[in-house]
Amino acid sequence: MRWIKLAFLFLSLPLFGQQLGFALEQINGQAIIDAGLTGKGVKIGIIDGGFLRADKSESLKSLFENNQVAGYKDYLDPEARSFAGSAAFDDVHGTEVWELVGGFNTERNVQYGLATGATYYLARTDHGGYERRQEEEFAIKAIEWMAKEGVQIINISLGYNFGFNNKRENYQQEQIDGKSTILTQAIDRISNEYGILFIVAAGNDGSNKWEILGSPGDAKSALTVGATKLKVWDGMKYSSKGPEWLDYVKPEISCYSSLGTSFSTPIITALAACLLEMDPSLTPVELKNLIIQSGNLTVPNNYIGYGVPDATIAMKLLQGVELELPTVTHTQKKSLAISFNKPSIYVTVYHKMGWRVIRKEVIRTDKAHIKIKRREEAESSTVIWEGGSMEIVWEG
Repeated sequence: MRWIKLAFLFLSLPLFGQQLGFALEQINGQAIIDAGLTGKGVKIGIIDGGFLRADKSESLKSLFENNQVAGYKDYLDPEARSFAGSAAFDDVHGTEVWELVGGFNTERNVQYGLATGATYYLARTDHGGYERRQEEEFAIKAIEWMAKEGVQIINISLGYNFGFNNKRENYQQEQIDGKSTILTQAIDRISNEYGILFIVAAGNDGSNKWEILGSPGDAKSALTVGATKLKVWDGMKYSSKGPEWLDYVKPEISCYSSLGTSFSTPIITALAACLLEMDPSLTPVELKNLIIQSGNLTVPNNYIGYGVPDATIAMKLLQGVELELPTVTHTQKKSLAISFNKPSIYVTVYHKMGWRVIRKEVIRTDKAHIKIKRREEAESSTVIWEGGSMEIVWEG
């Protein structure tokens, strides 16, 4: 199941003649570029739907010219011509994801992905016209193939929950528990056995009845990625939430995408590859934790995890630089007044017990200060506004 069925619209901001995608701006991707990091020497796997016309993409042209495409397998049709498929079945989805990992359009002078120097292994495992459990089996075969090829990071912008053609194959919400589905099991097993970091889309069911992530977003070893807005870094309404019954946070990290977590995930995959290039000794756990620690939130929640990562902070952490943590304020009062650097019209508050959100509150104001009230049995509240965030710990 592709987490989004819409065609991707590239968005970018100007930067000294060159342009970066909005999400790269948000994670401070220019710092990676300035450091000369491109993911060189890192093997990245992308498991997705079709890679239709990938060999014709101007953004991926240099990867083909420089022999950075090391392998491609089509598990739906092993006899198919490379990069074939059908636009009607959204077989361009994998191409769009790949462009956000390592794409650079030289004609438009737009960089969409940071990992322009990485080596790529691609697998088509998902059909846009139907959903069958067999697709999960194909994904596992692709993972096993990539593992044997020495792939270090695998991007999966796919997910499975209730959308199967045969409704008897649908999962129940309680099965999204980190241990029940075959794809989640495979990711945890192979990650441990081969030392691979899996970076997985959270899913786009946040605003429907299902609401939570699907498989394999619940895999404990995976780095699961949600979607945020661009200016105020709270979660997109569609972005799937982490199940409250897990004993670990999901998603762990988030970044901007207007059209689905499928397109947040490759941004983080590319960041991970560049950090691994910077320090090839990093284990998957260390690499995952490094990205988490660079998030803009001190205390996580099951909507956006630790928030948006910052490439500059991640590189400084690798260099052993001690950094100041975001603001955490303790209070025994039932409300707390906070001030902004400028008037803010949109403030989001996540009231939490532990990392579980018990209430999300959106406050609109044109003032430079606001009073945050403790809600229900909240132990803490994360406050997010344009340009900043803080954590309130309610005591007593």
